[in-house]
Amino acid sequence: MELKADFHMHTKDDPLDYKYVRHSAEDLIDHAASLKFQVLSITNHDKITYSPYLKEYAAYRGILLLPGVEATIEGKHVLIINYLGPIGFRSFRDLETIRNPHVLIIGAHPFYPAMTTLQGNLVKHIDLFDAIEHCHFYRPWINFNRKAIALSQRTGKPMFGTSDAHFLAQMNHTYSMVDTPFATPEGVIAAIKKGRVRVVTQPAPYSVMYRVFKMFMFGIFK
Repeated sequence: MELKADFHMHTKDDPLDYKYVRHSAEDLIDHAASLKFQVLSITNHDKITYSPYLKEYAAYRGILLLPGVEATIEGKHVLIINYLGPIGFRSFRDLETIRNPHVLIIGAHPFYPAMTTLQGNLVKHIDLFDAIEHCHFYRPWINFNRKAIALSQRTGKPMFGTSDAHFLAQMNHTYSMVDTPFATPEGVIAAIKKGRVRVVTQPAPYSVMYRVFKMFMFGIFK
């Protein structure tokens, strides 16, 4: 079976981007359920937003919720999924200490033009990563995912589509379908690592592109 998944999402509890995000974890889960998502991970910056309550809240709505975080390592962002341990990684090589069959490490929007994106660090440390993110924020005439796709093809690391949602309208334009017989955290992670995942994507609507641009450039939410 294929499970609809998104592993890059923020809530108003995000320590870094709280000023941009209006929705709660419950709001996010409710909206994801309305879009028929089946697997999610909330990945706030350097903070794991996960609890038995949120796990049960999601399960009641038909969603498998995995703990996750967008960790800052050497000033760059890395998605760590199905992880509940300490977050204070000082170097990329520290990721070796958490690599195991149950944890998924994804290179977050690696070639987008920002100080926090991995850029060449992903190439240098590609052995530490299980997958590469395909971000929703693109149009045919400007698509920073192209380098990520080429790297995926060159290295065999699977692409994983996400929304990087800071507002709910970002969701459902790019996501992933995970082919697994087991709707469990272990089953989902194992399938992705084996490449049994496909990216479903379409260019973000201009309304979403415009709103993202205003949000990060000028702090305007509407």
